[in-house]
Formats: sequence, structure tokens, C-alpha cells
Amino acid sequence: MKFVHGSDIRRGLREISPNQIAVAYVGIDWKTYIVPEKLQDIVLSPTVGTNPAAIVEIAEAIGWEHVYFLDNLHAKIYLGERSAAVGSFNLTANGLSAEGLQEAGFLVDDARALVELRARLDDYRRQAAMAYPTISSKLARLAELRALWDRAIKQGVIRNDAQATALDAYRPVSADEIYVCWVLGDITHTDQIVSPGTVNNSLAFLESDMVRPDRWILCWTPRGDGHPDERCRPYWLHVDEVIEGGAQEAPYTKVAVERTGRSELPPPFEITDAAARALYAVLNSGEFPEFLDHHETWSVDRTLPRLPAFLRAMSEAARHAATAAHTPESAEERGTATVSPDVLVREFGARIREAMDISLSKKYVKTTIEGLLKTYPPVTLAKRLVKPGSDIKSGLKSLAKHGALRLSFESIMLEPCFAPLFNKNDLDCARFNLFEADPSYRPPSP
Repeated sequence: MKFVHGSDIRRGLREISPNQIAVAYVGIDWKTYIVPEKLQDIVLSPTVGTNPAAIVEIAEAIGWEHVYFLDNLHAKIYLGERSAAVGSFNLTANGLSAEGLQEAGFLVDDARALVELRARLDDYRRQAAMAYPTISSKLARLAELRALWDRAIKQGVIRNDAQATALDAYRPVSADEIYVCWVLGDITHTDQIVSPGTVNNSLAFLESDMVRPDRWILCWTPRGDGHPDERCRPYWLHVDEVIEGGAQEAPYTKVAVERTGRSELPPPFEITDAAARALYAVLNSGEFPEFLDHHETWSVDRTLPRLPAFLRAMSEAARHAATAAHTPESAEERGTATVSPDVLVREFGARIREAMDISLSKKYVKTTIEGLLKTYPPVTLAKRLVKPGSDIKSGLKSLAKHGALRLSFESIMLEPCFAPLFNKNDLDCARFNLFEADPSYRPPSP
């Protein structure tokens, strides 16, 4: 056993290379202090102190089934193959940078102690699995944490350590995390608005609309026909308060208020030129009339069931714009052009999303695929689902039964344009699975 403190803790963790962790708080810079590729599972406290963005990153790296939530966890245990670290240090910059809190602990390599620590982690996982038994329950708790985290930043309780997020990197964790709303004209506030001089921005809704604080509104300006005025740039409004009877513009009298004097909070994603064009393209597509101003009583509640599809359509519109920017103009150039890996990954993701939407609508696959698609990048998910030695998944059997194997991960992986994203083992496994599901099916040939 070796006593460590200060910068020795960070060096000790690198030597241990922990694959199992139980820790109260995790920060956005968690990857600085451990080797992410070594991590197998983690138990953490999903309370303010743990950055929700860090949870999403960890889940994308190791899978939601290996991320455990235990609200009252206060222990700090880092367990490797032959040694471990225990002490006062969380997996955060405050705990491990040697420039924040004064932390101390011990490095342990005694075999008996390691057995006891593994047993303790097993017990934490059992408790966590009872508290949050499903991915859905974890996502619901994460949505609550994200709202609490944003509120704490706005009130100056914690510092903002988040980085700007691009549209294609945005990962919503709840159906009403943001609202997409049109705005037109100023609001005349009633005396229900306390301290009107501190109102930075506001938007009115029906009293019946389920608008909640600690959410974001993506605001856009309509033309006379209800479609977006592309001369006006969309913008974000953060809902600090919701005040009933706060506006005089009946029937829109409930007001979402953003206050001045609050700490700056990073929005869900940056509204770049590409993101603005994608928003307008989706609004003008005719696929989402619920979001438009039709000169009749409009309710944000009608948009919420369609919001996940709306955001996916925005991401796809942005991807198509990026693909077009990389498309050569002449046939000769097209014959020699090489698609960038990033573009190929986005195209694969859109192809998978389209196939799964069809499969879900026809009930070919179970809704659990939705949680997996939210958790993993599509290429990573494909590699996790299509691997040697796995039983043929029920979803693949169902697709085969309905003659829809073209919608499977395996078949899309084998499309010639996507083959460069996978190694030979991945593709051989995809072919094997398709043959096992339906020997008569002829997959694409990469």
C-alpha cells in the first residue's frame, strides 16, 4: 500500500489503468486521467457534480449497459488488473489535476484487498441495477440531471466547462429537451412578470402548453405564409422561468422567460450557417406542418411527438449539404473522387436511421433499437451488434421473416460504399449472419 496525494494521484491512476470504477462525480475531462479504451464499466452518481455530457461520452465509449447509476454513491474506487486506488478523488479536474482540491488516498496491490474491492464494486453494481434497471430509466435520470446542471451554471453555482457542440454531434436525451417555435413581434407583459427590467427575452404560449423551465427554445421568424423568413437568423432562448398569465396576447398568455444577469450557458448545438439552412430546409419540406405558423391557434404540444424525427431530419439535411459540398462537378472528377471518412460515417448513420425508421414503423424490430441508436454512433453500434460468435439477433430473424433483410445492419454494412468503414472480419460476420437468417438472400457485394 502506498500513500499518494497531489500530482502523484494522476500518475498512479495511469499506472493502474483502471477497468472498473466506482466514483461519485465524473467531469468533462475524464479521458485525461484514465485510458478510455481500458474502461469496462463504471458506477457513478447522476447528481449535480457529475457532468451530463461526460456521461454521454462514457456511454458512447463503453455502452449504456456498462454505465451504472447510484444516487447516493460517495466512494472513489479505481480498480485495475493488479492494483487499485482508493481515496477522496473524483474523476474530475478538481479531484485529479493537483490544482483544485487537496486530495489524498492509497494505491493498493494486496491480493486480498483487491478481492474485497471487487466485491464492493459488485455490490454497487447490484444496487445500481435495481435503482436504474433499464436504459430508458437512465436516460430519464440523465435528462433531469442535464436540466439541473444547466440551472446550476446559469445561477453561477458551478462553472461552465462544456465545449461548443455541432448539430451532428448533438445527442438529445429526452423528448422535450428543446422546443422549436416560431416568433413574431414583441410581447406585452402583465404584472405577473416580476422584475420586467431583467427579462432578456421571452416567448408566449397557450396556457395549456406543457412548457417547462430549464429547456431550450430554437426560435425562428415566419413570413406571411407561415414558412420561415430566411433573411432572419434563428436563435436560442433558454427558459429560466415559466409564468402563467404573463402576456396580454390572448390566447398566448403563458410566458417562457430568459433572465439577464445569469451565467452564460452553452446551447444544445451551435446555430452555424449549415444548421440554419438545415432548419429552414426541414421547415419548408412539408413533412412537419405542426411546426409552422398556420394563422390558427398553434400549440407547441403538437410538435413534441414529432420533435425526434424533426431533429433527425435536420441532421440529415446538414449531412446532405456537406456531401454536396464534397461532390465533384464533372463525371470525370466523380470517377476519381474519394469520399472523406467523416462524410462516409454520416452517410452510413443516415442510411441506418432511415432503415430503422422503416423497420420500427412496420414493427419489424423492437423499440429498444431507439435507445441503442441514441447511445452509440452508428458505426460503433454496427460493430457491437454484428460480431463473431453472437447468436442471430431476433431483429434480424424478424426482418428475414418479412423479406426485409435489406434494412438490416448487416446488409447496409455490405453496401459497396460503406465497406471501407469496416474490416474483413466485420464484413465476413455480416455475410454469415445474413446467410444464417435466410440462405436465399443475396447481400450487396463490397
